[in-house]
Amino acid sequence: MKKLAIVVKSAKGMTLVETMAAIAIFAIVLTGILNLAVGSMNTGKRAEFAYTAYSLAKNRLETLRSMPYSTLANAAESSVYVDENGVSDPGGAYIRSTAVTPNYNGDANLIQMTVSVDYIFRGVQSQSPTELSAVVFQYA
Repeated sequence: MKKLAIVVKSAKGMTLVETMAAIAIFAIVLTGILNLAVGSMNTGKRAEFAYTAYSLAKNRLETLRSMPYSTLANAAESSVYVDENGVSDPGGAYIRSTAVTPNYNGDANLIQMTVSVDYIFRGVQSQSPTELSAVVFQYA
């Protein structure tokens, strides 16, 4: 009978301090996991913005390549805000610039076109723009 009393005395359960400590440890671990998830989502969203900036630059360059050679000199643009479809939009999240260099390398039959696109993510402009270039030759 004496052994039964020892067993009953050792089965006290968890104290309030132990419960609070367990909750604090759980909260610390959960905070770390949530911070990792939020960081991962931000990185994914930045990658999406960067890919869209690349697509906008590529599409603008392809549009320029399809234009008549004589109109390319007038295709330059500077800091035009556009949406994700490349349509001019003062509230757009992307800033597109197009530089046109006639007489590329001293050749009157060559024009270099450079398109750069920046994106604005959470109110901050990207540190380096996506930039694509192409040289167009005028057939005689």
